[in-house]
Amino acid sequence: MARQTQSGQGADGRQTKAEKKEQARLERIELQRKMAARKRNRTILVIGVVAAALAIGGVVFLTGGSKDDGITVPLPNPDSLPGMLRTAPPWPNNTAQLPARLHALDLPQLGTVLHHHVRLFVYVDGRPVTVPMNIGLSATAASPLHTHDTTGTGHVESEDPTFAPVLGQFFDVWGVYLTKDCLGGQCGDGTNQVRVFVNGKEWGGDPTQVPLTDLSAIVVTFGTADQLPNPMPNTFTFGS
Repeated sequence: MARQTQSGQGADGRQTKAEKKEQARLERIELQRKMAARKRNRTILVIGVVAAALAIGGVVFLTGGSKDDGITVPLPNPDSLPGMLRTAPPWPNNTAQLPARLHALDLPQLGTVLHHHVRLFVYVDGRPVTVPMNIGLSATAASPLHTHDTTGTGHVESEDPTFAPVLGQFFDVWGVYLTKDCLGGQCGDGTNQVRVFVNGKEWGGDPTQVPLTDLSAIVVTFGTADQLPNPMPNTFTFGS
């Protein structure tokens, strides 16, 4: 048997059985400590994610259940588009410079691979504004975003099944100036504002980013809070 020194090591300098056992015990304790720390960090991360989700949900609730989700569709500056109307309503279908606007917007081709509908209501100073027929349609150009009549029914008809258009694109096709502050020739001054409602709930983000999802009822208003339509249009059934 190897002779032990006073330090507990063998005479040849190697660890004794007792030392190896003690080292293994200390290594287990260190491993358990690291695993516990990782578990605490994961728990803190999960709590943080949940808290952030709840905070976002609270904002959505307080803004009426409608808010952009951070996915932004790039839009050109409307000042750069030809033929944009910065005037008081009523507005025509404004197709004279439609081909040039469509070239700048770079929308997908007109088609029926994707085909759905929205209903657009427009109010300025409390008065309804007619959405004209043949927005986005002319003898020389055709947009996947267009109208056929004056009911306010917007058609989304695209060869691209992934096309996810937004309200700003529809107004750019129409050639009517729309930003978060302005509609046509009128811009907010504090009391008068651009307000947008989707299925009866106020949109809490940039109005140009309202998605044109199937069977949505979208209300675009400019004026005071007292001039909002009552009742607020909140449903749309195509063909009704």
